[in-house]
Amino acid sequence: MPETSLPSPTSHARLAYNANGLRSVSLDDAVRTLADRGYDGIELSLNAQHVDPWTFSAADAAHLRETLAETGMVACSLATGDPHLLSEHAFEPALVDPDPAERARRLDLLQRGVRTGVLIGVPLVVFSTGKRRPEVSEAQADAWLDEALAVLLDTLHETLDAAGLPRGSTVLAIEPEPGFHCRTNADVAAVLERTGSTDLWLSQDLGHCVVEEEDALGSLARHLPVTRHLQVEDIAGRVHAHLVPGDGDVDFDAVGRVLADGYDGWISVELYDHDPVHREAARRSEEFLRDRFPSLTRSSDAIDLTVLEERSTTAVH
Repeated sequence: MPETSLPSPTSHARLAYNANGLRSVSLDDAVRTLADRGYDGIELSLNAQHVDPWTFSAADAAHLRETLAETGMVACSLATGDPHLLSEHAFEPALVDPDPAERARRLDLLQRGVRTGVLIGVPLVVFSTGKRRPEVSEAQADAWLDEALAVLLDTLHETLDAAGLPRGSTVLAIEPEPGFHCRTNADVAAVLERTGSTDLWLSQDLGHCVVEEEDALGSLARHLPVTRHLQVEDIAGRVHAHLVPGDGDVDFDAVGRVLADGYDGWISVELYDHDPVHREAARRSEEFLRDRFPSLTRSSDAIDLTVLEERSTTAVH
């Protein structure tokens, strides 16, 4: 690789892998597999296999923290976007569903996600808006979304306060999704501007940028100041299908140069369709990205179990 593709970074990021790509193994095994592969962290995912939003307990959280401490891993975020947690129809209901009862079901799930995230000790809980139906105007969807965000932020603050934890130790982020009400980085940035909360951020997804944005690299760079998390995968053409980095058309050298000069958060590989080959997918992704992202560095930070143990007293439900 030419030296020009590897500038000296002014920012340092860390590498994680989303657990939704290891659903066939236990959460313990997922953490240990990724630690053995050289990842710095794991992005947790609400699902029946690992972090069930209706049954995950304080004891489960304590056990997970022990496993993380033993392996030197960090739970960098909790993703709440499993497509079938509430319905056989993917990602339904949405936060902007025209039926108030359906909106309430999604909001309840996200509130559970917030409480669970605080209980575990993740710094970030990530969610998406869901799809806006044709009969719903953008203005109406925005109004419903703003109402939901106010409730979620209140839930976050109440949960942190009840656990005796400082505001900001866990925050929220919206992830743009192709075809959703918020489908681009700019869509989410507008919500952040409207809300004005320091506890609400953008979670970028590189592949989603490629699918939805005419200038994906420019959008990535422009929105780094409001970005708290970055998911990565490769994309072929502009088809929304997550591929192992290096198997598609994304210019990862160019992405690495952008990140080297302005991003010091987590970079998380998301390959939810690669569970049957998760070991190979994790290995190839780790080797490829560390070779092309000069800002990636192995963290020596350890989890402070003394602080996190206080979260065991926080109620999940």
